[in-house]
Amino acid sequence: MALAVRLAAPDDAQAAIALDPVAAVSNHRAGWLRAAFAGEHGRVAHLALLDGEPAGFAVVGAFFSNPFLDLIVTGQAFRRRGVASALLGEIEAIHAAQKLFVSTNVSNTVMRDLLSARGYLPAGQVDHLDPGDPELFFVRLPR
Repeated sequence: MALAVRLAAPDDAQAAIALDPVAAVSNHRAGWLRAAFAGEHGRVAHLALLDGEPAGFAVVGAFFSNPFLDLIVTGQAFRRRGVASALLGEIEAIHAAQKLFVSTNVSNTVMRDLLSARGYLPAGQVDHLDPGDPELFFVRLPR
């Protein structure tokens, strides 16, 4: 199994849309992904390839002038194979000297467990984004 992560190009947006179950049903999300993969608003996209096939992606933006992981998605068929860890590892290496922020819903225990295992610290909570499912914020301090 060969797992590689690379910077994404605008034409990789369609692969990301195919991997993201939300983008499959949301024109807004699909449009956001196209814009993010085109680098709009300073966002940078990364694509994970498993044996040469798109398996996941991540988009990094900014939060109070710090890098912020806007979105990380692993395709359903590629879960539990290290895709999210590889993407996060690449992003952490790029931003090792900075605080790196990320958020996830309370209900996303898989992501919360991944962040905890990688040494992220709780950084706050925002209520009322998704009714009944608060958004938890985490930070990875500079190394």
